[in-house]
Amino acid sequence: IKNEEASHGMIVITDNQFQGKGRSGNSWFMSPSKGLAMSLILKEHLSAKKAGLIPLAVGIAVAETLKNRGQIPKLKWPNDILLNGKKVGGVLCESKLSGEKIQSVVVGVGLNINETEEDFPEALGQTATSLFIESSYTHQRELVAAIFTTYFEQLLEKLQTSSNEIISEWTHYCGHINETVSFSFQNEIKSGLFKGIDESGQARVIIDDTEHKFASIILD
Repeated sequence: IKNEEASHGMIVITDNQFQGKGRSGNSWFMSPSKGLAMSLILKEHLSAKKAGLIPLAVGIAVAETLKNRGQIPKLKWPNDILLNGKKVGGVLCESKLSGEKIQSVVVGVGLNINETEEDFPEALGQTATSLFIESSYTHQRELVAAIFTTYFEQLLEKLQTSSNEIISEWTHYCGHINETVSFSFQNEIKSGLFKGIDESGQARVIIDDTEHKFASIILD
């Protein structure tokens, strides 16, 4: 992007990610040749309000992909994809802001596809899962990537015309409305009652009896 070598819709994908990055500087583990690690580049200019809905659209697209593979996924704000209460994937959307317009967005998706329980580090053994573990059979990663991009393209079009549907569909998959959530924001751990998503894609969280709003997208 910096060298102006990226086109709108370009996908960068790897078979072995060494330094996977999560939200707030967290790391993302990937087992070589088993997981899906991809970044999708968007270069169409968007308002900050529309761009705030992109992480929600990505989450829905991943959830629809897993549903297509026979699973029952749940979304946990801001970026977790869950199967049976365990994390199967994550989303990270980072954008370049110029004035009131978003110049570019990098949509990062990490998804555990064919990992076995033995593939995960001990620290993740109780909290992580994969599509293979949940379904008991292997999946073609290229097919999963193709299904995701198809759903995401459809949702991008919907975002431009029916943003309320994006919020409604994300809420449908959310598993923690009116429950307490903990998350990192500006290097500080926050905890509060999750009330849902506003029209700009921001989370509404009650902390100390006051409603606060937190963006899902990372603006730079």
